[in-house]
Amino acid sequence: MFMDFTYYFHDCYVEVYVGRLKEELQVSGDENELYWSDLNQDFFDMSKYAGEGNIGHVVEQVNMIKDEILSD
Repeated sequence: MFMDFTYYFHDCYVEVYVGRLKEELQVSGDENELYWSDLNQDFFDMSKYAGEGNIGHVVEQVNMIKDEILSD
């Protein structure tokens, strides 16, 4: 696990995992339609991404250490 968030007043817990796929996978979601995006987007754009900037924050944290955690 890379990081986690606990929203105590909303009874919500979020876990963030980071990794690199070694092969293409077919992924499906039961709760929501999945959306794949490249990493060159503005993840702070709240008209496109939920989370009031949280997704942008997570991506920035990953970018700071991506060479270390994604090395072969």
